[in-house]
Amino acid sequence: MSKVIDIALRDAVPQVFKRPYLSVPPDSTLMQIAPFMAIGPQIYVDGLVVTQGERPIGIIGSKQILISVINSNYPDWLKISASQIMDSSGISLEMDSPLSKAIDVFNQTYIAFLPVTRFGLVVASLSIRDILPIIATTAIHLPLKDISSSLVLLPKKTNLKVALDTMFQKRIRNIIIRDDNSDYYIINDRKILEFLFSENGRKIMSTHNLGIQAIEIDLMDKLPAIRVSDNTTLSKAAELLMDISTPCLLLNESIVTPWDIVMKTIKRMLV
Repeated sequence: MSKVIDIALRDAVPQVFKRPYLSVPPDSTLMQIAPFMAIGPQIYVDGLVVTQGERPIGIIGSKQILISVINSNYPDWLKISASQIMDSSGISLEMDSPLSKAIDVFNQTYIAFLPVTRFGLVVASLSIRDILPIIATTAIHLPLKDISSSLVLLPKKTNLKVALDTMFQKRIRNIIIRDDNSDYYIINDRKILEFLFSENGRKIMSTHNLGIQAIEIDLMDKLPAIRVSDNTTLSKAAELLMDISTPCLLLNESIVTPWDIVMKTIKRMLV
């Protein structure tokens, strides 16, 4: 594993250079940005690059948008611009940088997305999921339970503000709800964004004059939770999570996310 993460990004994750990256100008509004975030999961992209020309000046993930939503009144947050919410700390890596540098950035910022540049111009974007194929093809013998995270289960009638507060406090992107048949389903930050900017979501917020507190999480599209057993290998779990429609896996009363698979595994292997 230590040899793998020393490989340059251009060779370690060549697939990211074969797909489009998503970018917006700094004066774009949240209403304009939201459709791009909805498209993102379909091409494995986990955020937007804010660019001036082709030079990166910031990045936007779902968390920045949702924080703006929870701290503003509807419909005021629809007009918030990219420049107001972007992370402008200059997070980007040249394509010749080693994969270990990307791991360091993820670890330091807790942001699982960054632009990749060539001579300072954006040529691709890298998400934590893009590293899963490396784990999937590496024979690492580590029990899944050792890298899993606590499951956060909320009642299906929880209002969206409470759900988002919980996600921010616990630094999670997935919450679990249980239906009347005791089946588990996932609602993640993407599904929340899709609903907030949908015609139905905006109609509910306008009609009730309560903003996001008028929305119960049960109204949103839910993803079925995929359960795995204790003897599932890390490589198999990584392979399952490479499916863009699978945000996490359920393991007994815990979950396994792409972040768990990549960051916790590499940290343990390098100790």
